[in-house]
Amino acid sequence: MNITDEKRICLLDLNYTLVSNQQTTKMLRPFSRRMQAEEYRRKLIDAIKDDYVIIVTARPDYQKKQTMDNIFKKTGWLPAEAYFNDINAEPPALKESVLRRFIFPKFGLPKIGKSNHGLYYAVESNPKTRIMYAKYGIEAQPYDKFLKDFVLAKAEREELSQMTLFN
Repeated sequence: MNITDEKRICLLDLNYTLVSNQQTTKMLRPFSRRMQAEEYRRKLIDAIKDDYVIIVTARPDYQKKQTMDNIFKKTGWLPAEAYFNDINAEPPALKESVLRRFIFPKFGLPKIGKSNHGLYYAVESNPKTRIMYAKYGIEAQPYDKFLKDFVLAKAEREELSQMTLFN
């Protein structure tokens, strides 16, 4: 059985998405000071933690270990995989490169139609990156819209479940 037989793959943006206070921490130096101040969205983690989560970020790859250690220290959670910027590219170009070099060869091209959802979805802050994901049929939403839709869908599932119990 493949890991994705039961789970969808979440392509998770780091800056401005998982990091809730990016605007105030992005210029802090040295990087260790930034790590100390950085905060992560626990509601987002709770919403995606049951899926196969892959962080795909334009943050430089030399900051990967410190960032991942910080996420775990502050949340007790880690994604299944994480790809940082190893080619010094802008976010849409880097993330498309990661899809083509690592993710698609490992998990396959997006599959449309699985429970009315594709295999992949993205929680992504950058509008240009969301357009790039759309080229591959991957639905991508910013954090606030994703969380709103997630909460609505969860409420609908719970309502259906209750209706089934009492009908």
